[in-house]
Amino acid sequence: MLCHNPSYVIVCSSFINISQIIACVGQQNVEGKRIPYGFRRRTMPHFHKDDLGPESRGFVENSYLRGLSPQEFFFHAMGGREGLIDTACKTAETGYIQRRLVKAMETVMAKYDGTLRTSNGQVVQFLYGEDGMDAVWIERQEFDSLTLSKAKFDKRYRLNTQEPIFGTDDQGIPYLEQEIAEDCKHDPEVQLLLDEECEQLKKDQEILRVVMANREAGRESDPKSYAPGNIRRVLGNALYQFRIDRSQPSDLHPKDVIRKVKELLGRLIVVDGEDALSMEAQKNATTNYSILIRSMLASKRVLVEYRLSDAALSWVIGEIETRFFQAKVNPGEMAGVLAAQSIGEPATQMTLNTFHYAGVSAKNVTLGVPRLKEIINVAKTVKTPSLTVYLEEHVSNDGDVAKLVHSLLEYTVLGDMVILTEIYYDPDVKNTVVEKDIEFVKDYYDLSDESEDDLRCLSPWMLRVELNKQLFYDKKMRMEEIVTEINNEYGTDLNVIVSDDNADDLVARIRIVNDIPHGGGVDEDGNPLPFMEDEEVVLGQEDDVFLKRLEKVCLTKIFLIYSHMWMHKLIDLISL
Repeated sequence: MLCHNPSYVIVCSSFINISQIIACVGQQNVEGKRIPYGFRRRTMPHFHKDDLGPESRGFVENSYLRGLSPQEFFFHAMGGREGLIDTACKTAETGYIQRRLVKAMETVMAKYDGTLRTSNGQVVQFLYGEDGMDAVWIERQEFDSLTLSKAKFDKRYRLNTQEPIFGTDDQGIPYLEQEIAEDCKHDPEVQLLLDEECEQLKKDQEILRVVMANREAGRESDPKSYAPGNIRRVLGNALYQFRIDRSQPSDLHPKDVIRKVKELLGRLIVVDGEDALSMEAQKNATTNYSILIRSMLASKRVLVEYRLSDAALSWVIGEIETRFFQAKVNPGEMAGVLAAQSIGEPATQMTLNTFHYAGVSAKNVTLGVPRLKEIINVAKTVKTPSLTVYLEEHVSNDGDVAKLVHSLLEYTVLGDMVILTEIYYDPDVKNTVVEKDIEFVKDYYDLSDESEDDLRCLSPWMLRVELNKQLFYDKKMRMEEIVTEINNEYGTDLNVIVSDDNADDLVARIRIVNDIPHGGGVDEDGNPLPFMEDEEVVLGQEDDVFLKRLEKVCLTKIFLIYSHMWMHKLIDLISL
């Protein structure tokens, strides 16, 4: 990208980089939060006390191109320092994790019977990787029959000896020698073998679709998967080495192709044995590879597409067999240390503390190195326990019910439902300075039976909490329940009034209830003074400061419980 100034040439690899260079560096974080107070009630001496604005709490509005102010530079250095410390701590942390893994699994080894065992003979795995293959020799290959439609499938694999054009391709070029083509037309056994092969390929396609559908999301229709050797490359090498001329007919008989492929598959043994368990293990280990071989070496593809000679096909089959047995894990392979290194190496790439929250619901998930430590330590008390809940069958496909169950089950504190909190100096209890609240406050006190003395005990400072309507309704809450929970926690020390459940803005207004009515005097900050004789107001305990502390506690400690009606309904919907 070129700027107006030709002396600047910017090359960036990501959107965030170019954004920080030419637009705005953005919010700086320490331990996943905005820059904390480093001095008394402020981040630096350059700012006013209790300044909660973006600039004073670490938002860098300048770009790297424009340059950072001294305060912004300092905050940026604070955020960057955390990354350096994180890297240093992470190295030691992940190094120790890897050492423990290696020591735990260092004796796990592949034995001559194909099993993985420890030094004292305990079986860890009956078959290495469930297929007995060494990953060094496994390659990414295309299972091209996966996505074929019925018409394309028949065109690629089906041969009909009774067709008038049997023995010649779409261009009219013969792919079988005349004698072989005639023999095929007059031998009914050939057509039976070809039909049998085609049916097997159809079954393979069905199995393949089930296997591939069980991979990770987004790869269900990806035809590429992993198998030993590379059959496509072997075929290419055969065409080159045997100088196959695709304009000439093959000297192969379809019966020979089918027979040789069947014999090859019979020789690809991973688990030897005639008992039921061994045969099942052998089938599981070779199913995918057998499907790949049958689809690549189908008689029509060998004769029409590749035009392989008898010698070339024999060489291809021999090469596939050699590569298969080369790919089998060698006895003595130290699989335990390999496994430990395979976990340890990616762990060094993880961040020690992950603060990149993707939405509110995901922020409570332990990730990175801390989660890996929990797993390896088999921690009894994990930081973020999770629960898998299955709905009853009659509602298992209902998204609304799933959403309701999630809302009712989720541990919810008041802070989860809040979109805005504000502290106001609002000395007239009955006539608020907040325009949005004037009507509902007036209606409340018109119907209230509180005396003037009761009202004079209320602090002139008010904490206003606005709730998220959508979340509030999703969780089937009522405003009275919020009042009840706050009263349960603080009793008569707080006065809480709330708007109606169907109001445009769901608001809770919280005031401190003083023991003595305030007498009209004010201190140097304008706070009303209670009737006191020689007592002094304790520094830091003014109502506004206390409300700030109360706000933090309320948002994190007030747990919201649902009504019994909804909990009974919930029990009917789920089965654990």
